[in-house]
Formats: sequence, C-alpha cells, structure tokens
Amino acid sequence: MKIVILIILIVAAFSDCRAQKLKTMGREQAIKDLQIIKKSVEEIHPGLDRFGQKAGFDARYDSIASVLSRRDSVSDREFFRIVNPLVSAIRCGHVKFLPPFKDFPFYFDDKDVLPLIVRFDENKKLLIVRASDNRLKGRYIEEINGRPITEILRILAENMFVDGDGQTAADAQIEQYFSAWYSDFIHNSASFQVTLRDGSQNYEKLDLHGISINAWKKLDQEVALLVKKNELTFVNDSTAFLRVASFMPQHSNQEFLKFLSSSFDAISKKPIQNLIIDLRGNEGGNDKLGKELYSHIARSDFRYYDRIELQIKRKKDITYRRLAYFPRFVGIASFLLKKKEGKILWTYHQNLGNHKPKRNAYQGKISFLVDGLSFSVTSEFLAVARSENRGEFIGEESGGAYSGDNSGAFIILKLPSCGFDIGIPLAAYYSAARPAANPARGILPDIEIRQTASDLLENQDTVLKSVLQNKGLQSQQIPLLIK
Repeated sequence: MKIVILIILIVAAFSDCRAQKLKTMGREQAIKDLQIIKKSVEEIHPGLDRFGQKAGFDARYDSIASVLSRRDSVSDREFFRIVNPLVSAIRCGHVKFLPPFKDFPFYFDDKDVLPLIVRFDENKKLLIVRASDNRLKGRYIEEINGRPITEILRILAENMFVDGDGQTAADAQIEQYFSAWYSDFIHNSASFQVTLRDGSQNYEKLDLHGISINAWKKLDQEVALLVKKNELTFVNDSTAFLRVASFMPQHSNQEFLKFLSSSFDAISKKPIQNLIIDLRGNEGGNDKLGKELYSHIARSDFRYYDRIELQIKRKKDITYRRLAYFPRFVGIASFLLKKKEGKILWTYHQNLGNHKPKRNAYQGKISFLVDGLSFSVTSEFLAVARSENRGEFIGEESGGAYSGDNSGAFIILKLPSCGFDIGIPLAAYYSAARPAANPARGILPDIEIRQTASDLLENQDTVLKSVLQNKGLQSQQIPLLIK
C-alpha cells in the first residue's frame, strides 16, 4: 500500500476530520508530543538513516525542543509550523504529519486563501496562471505581505516531504497547493498585499482578498493539464501513447491488469515503433501494479525488488502503541518475517524474486515522460526501467528516489495534546536496480524539458509537444493529445 492510500486510511482511522478550531497547549504538553514523534520515528521508521539523514534529524529535534522550552504555551497552528520541519527532515516522502482536516492540505483555513494558481516556469520563477482577477494572469510573484518570494519558497521547501535528495519533488508539491501551503506555513489572513512583476519588468503592488477553498478548486481545475485516467491512444500507425495516470484502480487490481492486457494486445497488432508512456503526475498506488506494467515492456527476465526491510517485528516493540492505529495484518505479520545479518526482512511479496516478460511484451523504443510528482510505485517502476536501459527519460527528475522508498503499510499515531496524526511507514523497499552514483536522487531525465511560461498560460503541454515533434509529428496530427 502506497502514499495514495495513506490519507484515506488516516481519515478512516480517526474520524475527526473537520477544519480544526485553534487550541493552545502548554509547554510540557507540546514537548511531550514532540518527544512522542521522535521516539516513534526512531522505533518504527525503517529508513531513518538510509540516506545518512539521522544526524540532521537529531539536530533539528534539539533545535525545536529548545524553541518549545522557551514558550509558555503554543497554539496548535504554531506547533505545526515549528514541528513539521522535524518530520520533513526524515527525508521520506511517505511520512505524513496531519492536523485534523476537511480538505487536504488546507489544514486550518477553509476560506480566505490566496486567490491564485501558480506554476514554476522554465526558469523556475513562480508564475500566476489563473487568478480570481484575470488581470493577474501572466505575472510573477515577487512579494506577499512584505515577504520576498525567495524566502517564502525556501520555507515551503523545508516543509515538503521529499524522498532523499530529490530536487524536483518539493517544487512540484509547492506549485500544486501553493495557496494551502502559504496558509499552513507562512501566514493566514483574509487579505494579501502582493508585489507582482510582468514580463517587461514592470512592478505593481496590489491588495487581494482571499477566496474559499471551493473557489480555489474551480480555478485549479481550469489548468488541469494531464489526463486523469489511464488510457491508450494511437497517434499514428507507428506511434502509441500510453497514459498511466495512477496505479490506484477505482475498483480493483483486476481492472488495471485488464487495462494493461488490452492495451498491449492492441499495440502488438500494429507496427508500433515508438511507445510513449506518460507517468507525469502519477503519485503511486498499488506496488504490485508497477511490476505488472514493467512485465509488459521487459526484454528479458528481471528482478524488481531486491529486499524489503522492517524496523519492528511486534506491536510491543513500540513505546506509544496505545496511541497507534495498526494495520490489521500486524498481528500475524511476524510469521512472515525473518532475520538475516541483523536485519528484519519481509519475504512475502509478489515483487520479490525473478520475473518474466509477458507473452506479448512490447520490444520497441520507449519514451518515458516523468516529473516531480512521479512518485512511490511510479518511481519504483522507473528505476527498474532505467536500470534495464529500457528507453529514454524525458521531462524532469522523478519525485521518488532511485534506490527505493519507505512505504507499504503504515502505523498511525494520534498525538495526545495537539490531536495531530503522524503516519509512519513500516517497510523500506530496496529496488533491484543497478547501483547509481547517487541513489538518493530521483530518476534523472536524459532530456530535461520544463513547461514554458507561454505554454503554461495557454494550458499547453510543452513536454509532449516536444516529444511528438521530435518524432516528426506536427501539432495538427495530434489533436487528441495536445490541447
């Protein structure tokens, strides 16, 4: 089970999910919640030092404990802003630290949020692509409420949950929910004074009024670029486009397997020389389905997972187990674990061992389209495809680390004073991919392409246009793929 399920699981486990009313904790309560976080992460998290991050985690804890010790009291919003950087210092994109919420990730405010939708352009500048006032479209943010955008982005990046040393995942998350993150981590107010810059270097200071979450969502839907469902399109007789938007089927795994089978059967019946597999924005799902997709493009037998490590074997290994929600199988999981060289290994998983290509596996050229939200199951798939030299990678660095991730099932603890939930993954998945120079980075593109400012404003797909045009296809030949 991967990150897509975790938010649903937390909502199901702890039903108090309305936008929360602010409350205040005393110093001792706040420090106790902080101690519970540290102790639980150290006991449960299976990859706390897989990238050498434990020293940074400890230093961040000491700094935060010092801050809280000098406060007589702290509101839960303040506690969240102070403590969240400790959780992000784990450098694991699957960990979650969640206040009670109604609309993820608008944790504290359900109205009066920044009335903007933003994206990073090809120069990594923050561009307004939609706004409640259309006159703002096409301008760059320089300041909000007197704070430079560079400082705002630095703070937000420190609070994003990212695997290892990935360079694109934080930006992808920031632009995805910028208005929410600004309210969560920077400042909450009903109005905003913004300094904007246009393409001619003209500056203007404006006062903006916040909007509701529903109004923000409507703006966001206007710039949805990527197809949200899995589908196959034949561009012409020699080129196929396979959109894999998610590894989380709506109904069952069988639904996804049927989609793969029918898609590759159709591909095998045509003289397809170029297959484009678009995994941008695919944040994961069921890990078994990543291996199934690779089996449809494998050229030879392959391994997918090298091993799966755990930190704990039994519930009683967890100090604060009375605060925890456990997956149902934890009681019997110990029978499926074994110790080897001092490590606890999970040996019962379909992705372990050797695997064979499907009977009609596609053997031609492949282009993988990737971005900073290609995460979890998606990055596991991409790592094996990269290791096996199965095609060219186009776009941006993937959101997940090349060497694997920490995920699977989760233990969720409810902190007693603040009422927040922290979700900690139980398993460290290690890819069977060949060693990389920097395994903490994501899968790096062979051809790096970023959305241009002009395409962002026109809601055009820079990456896909470039790929298709490089294959000799003109825009009029691809109306189904290019808006």
